[in-house]
Order: sequence, then C-alpha cells, then structure tokens
Amino acid sequence: MKNFCRIITSVLITATASISLLPNEKAFGVGLTTTQGDIAIRSDIARERFGVTGKGVLIGVISDSYNNLGFSQLDVDSGDLPEGIRVIRDIDGPPGTGTDEGNALMQIMYDIAPSANFIFHTGLVESQAEYAKAIEKLADAGARIIISDVNVLRQPMFQDGLIAQAVDRVVSRPSNGVSFFASAGNAARQSYQSPFNSSGVIDLISGGELHDFDPGPGVDTFQRITMPTGSLFSFSLQWDSPFFSVSGGAGSPNDLDIFLYDSSGTELLASSTESNIGNDPLEFFDFINETQSTEFNLAIALKDGPAPNLLKYVTQGLDFEINEFNTSSSTIYGFANARGALPVGAAFYLDTPEFGVEPPVIQLFSSAGGTPILFDANGNRLANPEIRKKPGIVAPDGVNNTFFGFREVEGDEFPNVFGTSVVAPHAAAVAALLLEFNPNLSPAEIYDILQRSAIDMDDPSTPEFDIGFDFGTGYGLIQADRALSLAAQRVPEPSSVLALFLCSALGIAFVRRCRIN
Repeated sequence: MKNFCRIITSVLITATASISLLPNEKAFGVGLTTTQGDIAIRSDIARERFGVTGKGVLIGVISDSYNNLGFSQLDVDSGDLPEGIRVIRDIDGPPGTGTDEGNALMQIMYDIAPSANFIFHTGLVESQAEYAKAIEKLADAGARIIISDVNVLRQPMFQDGLIAQAVDRVVSRPSNGVSFFASAGNAARQSYQSPFNSSGVIDLISGGELHDFDPGPGVDTFQRITMPTGSLFSFSLQWDSPFFSVSGGAGSPNDLDIFLYDSSGTELLASSTESNIGNDPLEFFDFINETQSTEFNLAIALKDGPAPNLLKYVTQGLDFEINEFNTSSSTIYGFANARGALPVGAAFYLDTPEFGVEPPVIQLFSSAGGTPILFDANGNRLANPEIRKKPGIVAPDGVNNTFFGFREVEGDEFPNVFGTSVVAPHAAAVAALLLEFNPNLSPAEIYDILQRSAIDMDDPSTPEFDIGFDFGTGYGLIQADRALSLAAQRVPEPSSVLALFLCSALGIAFVRRCRIN
C-alpha cells in the first residue's frame, strides 16, 4: 500500500481571525480510507500543484439512497464524509430499501475534492418525468455539477426522452450551466441490432411473423444466448419508431413482441407482448434464471404494422452471452447518450499507468457507445442519424470506501466497489477542482479539457489500436494534473491562484498530502 503523510506548518497568530472565517476543509488523507482513484487520475498531484480542493462548488448526486441504512453519520464522524450534506429527497421505505450507494459516491468525491459541497436526490422515483424533475431541482439548488448512477432501462434508445431533455436543459443554462456526468453502464456490448428480416414463419403465440436472425440465405427464428444460473437479466427491445410518451402524436405504427424459450425452443419462459401501436415502441421483461440450464433461445415477432428498419435489444446482467448472430452493438442509451451528458467508462485502478499498466485497460463490462438518434423531441425522423461520441472519458473503479461493495482486493479490510457507478464521481470531483480554479468554465469547456488531457486507450472490440476517440473508451483515462494545466492556459489570473497569494501573505499554510514510495 501507499503511505501518506501530512505536512503541517505554523500559522501566524494575527491570522487566526481570518482562519475562523474559512470553511471546514478535509485534511488530505483523513478518514478511514481513500479511493485509490485519487492516485490513478493524479488528482492528489493536481491539488498540491494548483492549490485546489473544490471549494465553492456544489455537486448534485443522483443515486439510490444516501442514508436509508441509517449509518451515514458514522462516515461523517470518521472524516469520510463532510458535514452539511443537503438532501432534497432520499428513498422512501424501511432500512434496506436502498443500498446507500450515494454515500459511497460522495466519499469518493470528498477524497478528491475535499472542500466541495454535496446535495442529494434519490433516482428511484415514480416515473421518468420525476427523474427529470430531480435533475432540475438539483440545478435550481445551485449545483454546478451533477452525477447520476441510476439508469432507467425503459428510456428511448433512438430519441431523446424526458430525462435526456432535462440533462440538455440544465447543461445549456446560460449563466450557470451544469456539467452532467453519467455512469456509462455495465452492459459491455450485450446488444443485438438489425433491420427486421422476414422469415415467413408465423409465431403461434402472437400470430405475427418471426424475425430471421440469420443474415445469410438460411432462416433461423431463434437466437441462442447464455445466462448463468441464479442471475437476474433485463431485456429492453426497441425499434425505430417515436415514443408517444415523449412526443405525443401517433406513437409507434408497429407492434413487436419478444419471447424467451428454453434451450430446446419448446417451453416459453418469459415474454413481453405490449400493444405498441399508438404507444411506445418498447417491450421489456426481467428474468431470473432459476432453472438448471444456462442455454436459452430468444425470438422476436412482428405482430402488426410495417416492418421496422431497425430493431435493437440491450440486456443488463453479468455474464450474458449472445452465442450466434451477435452484432456486439452499442449499449449506452437514454440520458447517458444525451447531447449534453458526459458518460464515463470504467478502468480498474490497478490497470492504470500510476499502478504500472500503460496504456490503461478498459473494464470488459463497461458499456459502449454508438447508439443512433433517429428522431427529434417532437417525434420527427431526422434526415440523417445522429451518432454522438459516447462515452466521453474513462475513470477508475475497484476503489475503496468504508462499507459499499462485495470484494476486498488489497488486504486492508475495506471493500472495493466495481462498476461504472463509481467512475462518474471521480470525473465529477476533477470537474470541481477545475471550477474552483476557474468558475467561468462552461460544461463544454470542462468536457473538452478532460478529454484533451486524457490518456488514450484502446477499444478491445476493434482489431487495431484506436487512436483518439473510440466507442469503447471515449478519449481515454482522465488525468487531473494535465486537466488543470490545460485550464491554466485559458485564464491569465485564475481566482485560485489569487487566493493562494493572499493566503500566503497571511501566513496560512496548507495541509499537503505527499506520496511516499
């Protein structure tokens, strides 16, 4: 393990009155544990070199819960969370309804930006409209940065839904635009997409025509998939029609159904058969594999209306495999694919240059971008598909916190938490450092700085190294010190530099965190 020390120098007696006016700030290294991502993205170096701690920046957090378990005060007492976290709304229900992952996300940000402030809203709300309102409430409360790790699986894939539109609204506010960091997701490339291919085979359940998965001259109305026993999987099937719940109007002109069969293709195990015409082009179901088998078959049927030009399903769940006719398509969609959002992919912190691995390596579960936007907010088909560059960046996962997670890696007794939920907080905390350094930076400028200062990474799904942006790793692993260096080139006299000068005149010494190899 790395060891850390604190260097504390004297303070002039005449400066004590000024000190009493300063906000409480976390001394670096204080708390039971610190995210290893602080080293992986060199934010420890950035703080020391540029004298920034995120002071004056309010970060909005959307997660499942903050204090549903009732133990968050313990993390405040231990120095792993700050005092004064504001809660607009926590999850409703008895202890155990939520996991308090929001607590863990704020611990990570507090490690990197120890003078930032936090405001929380649960993402487990009644509807997509309520989720959109949560984003607006955080922005209205003064948040300059918002992170979200609660995905909504029923969001539109090919159109900006209510939540994505809310993201774009707060990002584009003229005087106090909000930088929005979304977890890219943990679905890897667990997606199939294709035009509807007529098989000539009628489904006996729906009475519709089955989709032919075989792109060649043969006909195969089943697609073989693998799902481990005991695991939960969610299937979202959509096609290229506008969502009535987003834009009103005529809604979907066609009706598709999706079916899950056993390995022999004779026993129906799950399905979604909503009436889609005039409604949303969406079929969705969850499945827990309580069987002894791991092999299954999927079928898709066109029950009514014209054949869609594009159908697509995305599956959430670990170790899902498409065994045939796999298109390995994009899995980032919804508000993470919003024009104004910056979705963040995951790299295990031990697979980064600061820990001996160069270039850094993407986690195989990290979701990939490239989902096309085919309709505007009013449901009109675009003349040309809009394919946005998502994810934007990568940040570390597999890091420590006081309680959340299921694996312990380093032998230090603190759990390590994996997944893209914990990468967005790392990026957001660096954004807080940037905003303290220059409060006038817009979301677009912050995104640009983070992307241009990142370490290039490779998308493992392509045969050659991808120079620059790719849909697996975005622009690469963020580096906080390089980001602050870029920010310094944009302003001649940033406020943080002036603050450092004034504090030096008063004789106030800063608590530094130093690395001992």
